[in-house]
Amino acid sequence: MILGKSNLSPAAPVKGALFAVLLGCLLTVFCFTAPAGAKVKVSFREVGKAYQPTSATSPPGRPGMLYITERTGKIRILKARKWIPGGPFLDLSDRVRTRWVEQGLLGLAFPPDFKKSRRFYVDYVARNGDVVIEEYQTYKKDPNHARPDSRRLILRIPKVDGRGNHNGGTIRFLGNHLYIAVGDGNDPGDAKNNAQNLESLRGKILRIDPRGSSTSGRTYLIPSTNPFVGQPGRDEIFAYGFRNPHSFSFHQIPGAEGMMVISDVGQERYEELNYLPFRQAWGGNFGWKLYEGLAPYDCGKLCPSGITPAPIGPVLWPQLVYGHKSGCAIIGGPVVRDPAMTKIRGRIIYGDFCTNRIRVAVPQTGWINRDRRAGIYLPPGKGKYSALNAFGEDGWGRVYALSGFGGIYLLIQKNVPARKKGKKKTGKKTGKKTGKKDQTGKQKLGSKSQHE
Repeated sequence: MILGKSNLSPAAPVKGALFAVLLGCLLTVFCFTAPAGAKVKVSFREVGKAYQPTSATSPPGRPGMLYITERTGKIRILKARKWIPGGPFLDLSDRVRTRWVEQGLLGLAFPPDFKKSRRFYVDYVARNGDVVIEEYQTYKKDPNHARPDSRRLILRIPKVDGRGNHNGGTIRFLGNHLYIAVGDGNDPGDAKNNAQNLESLRGKILRIDPRGSSTSGRTYLIPSTNPFVGQPGRDEIFAYGFRNPHSFSFHQIPGAEGMMVISDVGQERYEELNYLPFRQAWGGNFGWKLYEGLAPYDCGKLCPSGITPAPIGPVLWPQLVYGHKSGCAIIGGPVVRDPAMTKIRGRIIYGDFCTNRIRVAVPQTGWINRDRRAGIYLPPGKGKYSALNAFGEDGWGRVYALSGFGGIYLLIQKNVPARKKGKKKTGKKTGKKTGKKDQTGKQKLGSKSQHE
């Protein structure tokens, strides 16, 4: 069951958590539960096949070119349902680690000046388990392929334990600043409390200027407007308190302030989706491991002396939560902006890694409501683990669903013929519905007209 939650206040103090939980549950029951059986008109069309695709995006100036990252390290370009010839755009197969499903090549981002600078950035898990952000350039006369020798290390975040999971992976530009999602790096329970530790880059969304400085030799710069500049904590941090922020995106409402959509994968009980103004996300504490969804998280033996650490600042409440009876790992998507998707344009699309379900919901400041089934399951069907791996967008705003089984699916609007008004068709003599009849003149069971 999907639970819509009220963001009571972005700055609500933790001491009011129990009240928030109770009120959130009341709002769930009485306000935001989706009507039973409610569906929207969505379908899909396969446009390509890749090996475990993890992200899809288009660079500025090339809206019809869909760049696909594969978990094993290749980036390929899809155009008009065909792969650009001449081999992959870039091959990092010898650099990435893929032992666990949360590892590999995870993210790709293009800056606003890509056409001129030819620069782009990748996020992957290195052979030793570290999270690595690197810069590359395309060939000057061949923008469809990158120069492997142009590699420049931007940032390296050490792994937390031997397994090296919870790595986030999404990277996006807003202006000239690169935003980087990084998980807490530890399972279960963030035993080292990285997400709440402002001296750790784990369990955070970071913001940097990746262009660096040739004079100082720094590989990246810190925006002066970052929330912890001049304050205790790492200057790179934009927001904190995440377990594994698998995906995030920006949403600009015409004539209004910018918004952020952030999904965070839960531990044992709840998955959460956040939709809030950019200014509230700035410096915000999203609660992990103090809370999982709306519920306080009991870390038990995973905490020193069995006591959950005190929060650093107020906690931001998520706007939508669902329990593990409905899935196990949220796959967040963007606010749909495809002009052709008139039925769900302006809604958030999201799904679940374990159940392969896809849903859409109406975002509003402070809550998410009208959460409904999209009515589709990617092949091979309902409940198939890893069938839904990620969502992506091209430069025209078209949304793609990526499958762990390899499929790349363009989401399209389902055409449902309008019902014609007027009198029903009748037989010439009897006035019964037309359809196939047996020798007795009775309508056969299973005929089309009987089940329309």
